[in-house]
Amino acid sequence: MAKVRMGIIGIGGRGVGFARMFSNELKSRVQLMALADPNRERAEASFDYIGAQADIHTDVNEMLARKDIDAVMVTTPDYLHEEVCLTAFKARKHVLVDKPLAITGRGCLRVIEAARKADRLLYMGFNMRHDVVLQRLKKLILAGTFGEIFSMQAIEHYNGGRTYMSRWNRLKKFSGGLWIHKGSHDFDVLNWLIGAPRPVRVSCFANVFTLNDRHFPFPLRRNVKPGPTCSACAYQKECPDACPVAAAADNADVRTRSYARMFGDEAARNDGYRKDLCMYLSDKDTHDQGIAIVEYDNGATASHSEYFVTPVSNRHYLLEATGGHVEADLHGNWIEFRPRWSQDKVTHNVHRPTGGHGGADPRMAAEFVECIRSGHRPTASGIDGAWSVAIGEACELSRAERRTVEIKEVLDVKSPLLKK
Repeated sequence: MAKVRMGIIGIGGRGVGFARMFSNELKSRVQLMALADPNRERAEASFDYIGAQADIHTDVNEMLARKDIDAVMVTTPDYLHEEVCLTAFKARKHVLVDKPLAITGRGCLRVIEAARKADRLLYMGFNMRHDVVLQRLKKLILAGTFGEIFSMQAIEHYNGGRTYMSRWNRLKKFSGGLWIHKGSHDFDVLNWLIGAPRPVRVSCFANVFTLNDRHFPFPLRRNVKPGPTCSACAYQKECPDACPVAAAADNADVRTRSYARMFGDEAARNDGYRKDLCMYLSDKDTHDQGIAIVEYDNGATASHSEYFVTPVSNRHYLLEATGGHVEADLHGNWIEFRPRWSQDKVTHNVHRPTGGHGGADPRMAAEFVECIRSGHRPTASGIDGAWSVAIGEACELSRAERRTVEIKEVLDVKSPLLKK
């Protein structure tokens, strides 16, 4: 088959990463045709980072009207995912949409319906399903190695997560809330691991405990105010959380300088977007730590904890099953199984490939292209996207209203669109 002709919609960090991948590692199967972003300066600045050039459209509809583009990847801010996907399917393009599918469960169903009407591929960008440790864990579960799972814990420590409070992700109007923007990854992993059971209700507790004006990581000097951005802050050199974008403008590495230009002063003059707002002073309505509890329709339970104020970056999974106890460590690249009624311990050490997100991004991008070329079923579908968003949306509602929330409050769980 001829190369898949690709467009990227949304030129931020995620978009340029995949544009680079399509233009380099996957160039034998993909031709990058165009980038779409309302900020032309940011798109043009990305070329050195990508290592290739493409047409630039400041109007996404103009790009989607092109007949020489087969597929698009959607990496806009989350609140635009639904609208862009609907327009892309109307234009009969295949779509890889980065998580989340939309910022509401009902929005997810509208996207699924549009994909089916257009008879085009809707590929859900859950790169965690392509992580080699989790793929090995899933195979062991399917083989019946552990018996039936009745409880799961997903724990994420994410040092880089603190920067959410400096960017658009900090506001629910753009992200739906971090239980959707970030948690949809982990809720999907829990749904995927447990298999057929579906989530029915959640409870959630979360807040901004640390990233506020009570916890500056440096002493304030009299009459010297911090912020509002790292590049303008009098404390930039002494703040351990200062954003490196401004300093990177003079870096010797071409890709680093290009990335700095994408989010520098000139690009910001076009749309006002900065990545270096002071994370302690920025307006925000999301959270920097929280715990969510999920109950499934077979009685199984799960919890997900996420911590964005931490020196550690790792994901741990603990599974309780009828056959014993399981632990998985994504950065340690291992799975450990302790059978019941035994002192045995079975350890699986997993080799991790290179590439973004521990090798998961290249595997996901390659599969998207292969699904278009061969018609294979994707590892993650729009249906999977809808269930994970529904949990995240219910978590945001639970946090706001301080109550347990039924999944059916945010998603039509009987919809035929949720049938595979």
